[in-house]
Amino acid sequence: EGARLLPHAGKTVRLRSDCERIPAAGCNVIARKGGLTGERTVIVTAHIDAKKGTPGAIDNATGVTVLFLLAELLKDYRGKHPLELLAFNGEDYYAVPGQMNFIASRNGDFSDILLNINIDGAGYREGGTAFSFFNLPDNLKMTAEKVTETYPGISEGMQWVQGDHSIFVQFGVPAIAVSSQWFLDNMETQDVTHTPKDNLSIVNPERLPEIARAIRDLILGLG
Repeated sequence: EGARLLPHAGKTVRLRSDCERIPAAGCNVIARKGGLTGERTVIVTAHIDAKKGTPGAIDNATGVTVLFLLAELLKDYRGKHPLELLAFNGEDYYAVPGQMNFIASRNGDFSDILLNINIDGAGYREGGTAFSFFNLPDNLKMTAEKVTETYPGISEGMQWVQGDHSIFVQFGVPAIAVSSQWFLDNMETQDVTHTPKDNLSIVNPERLPEIARAIRDLILGLG
């Protein structure tokens, strides 16, 4: 398009975009398990949608896979904290409708949530896994650090905001964002996510059960 416009340099150009919004229905998928009355909830999240034109292997099929693995690992969960595995719909699209639906379903009240763990961009073939901590109180941070020390492929990463964990942080809930260290190191320059390059060839499948086991250990470590 640039080549077509170049001969008209200096002239006024007008752009008209013909588009429409088509109403559609979607849902978040939430599985609940265990917990004692009055105890705050641990919510593990991953988004199930992907940008048009990309297979969405890292963003975010690997995150959803970890949710499935975690469901199997915690099928007999009897911990004191209620546990929710939440598959968000619409993270990669306009107005994040899954997040907005979740906020509306709670009337904006997140006070009963102890911790959010969000998986997005995990399992890249290069490097290890990063657990990024947001506003963790000392007891939660100590538990999380014990887990990262146990798994050599997992380390603490820098904070980043482009994910579903951000709504929990904005509502004052402690959060842990789980991603690939490579993506955090190359966030400003990588050209993988939202493109056809985000396919199974870039996934290290051994990372996914490691992440699931680490999250299981962290949840069980909360009591």
